[in-house]
Amino acid sequence: MATTITAIYENGVLRPLSPLALPEHSQVELAVQAVTAPAQAARERVRAALARAGVLAERLATEQTVLPMGGDERAALAQRLADAGVAPLSAAILDERAGR
Repeated sequence: MATTITAIYENGVLRPLSPLALPEHSQVELAVQAVTAPAQAARERVRAALARAGVLAERLATEQTVLPMGGDERAALAQRLADAGVAPLSAAILDERAGR
């Protein structure tokens, strides 16, 4: 799947401006091209035209970075799921592998 995204370069890291539909630790190839002010203005004009035509999904009003859970948070979530009767994903995987 190829897609074009916009990112900000900060402290030696490229940070996407919108969420990516990628699993954690996915390896990707990047072609980096700096966005100049005229190019950014052109992109905004294209986005506006697509939005007016009704073919562009709206961006989320607030974009937030989702940080990985800590060990304590994962354990608490696992306990809440167990209390609700939800089996761990590992059990479902093992059952599937065993043909159950």
